[in-house]
Amino acid sequence: MCTIVIINKGEKEIETPREFKEHFGFLPNPNQGINHNTLELDYCLCQFDVEETFKLKNIPYKKDCGDLYVGQLDDVVGDDD
Repeated sequence: MCTIVIINKGEKEIETPREFKEHFGFLPNPNQGINHNTLELDYCLCQFDVEETFKLKNIPYKKDCGDLYVGQLDDVVGDDD
C-alpha cells in the first residue's frame, strides 16, 4: 500500500510527488532503499522517503497505518500513541 499524506485531518490528501510539491513547495527525498531508474511525478509516493523528508525539514507529523498526517495533529492517533 502506498503512502498518503493527509493534511489537516482529511482536508486534503496527497498521493503523488507532484501533489506533494504543489502543497509543500519542494519534492520529498528519493527513497534510497528502492532503485527507481527515473522518478515519476505522477506515480505514487513510494519512490520517495516522505518520513525522512518531514524529519529533515522539521515538519511535525504522525503516522497511522502507513499514512502520514500533517497539520492539525491534536486528535490524530498515530502508531506511536
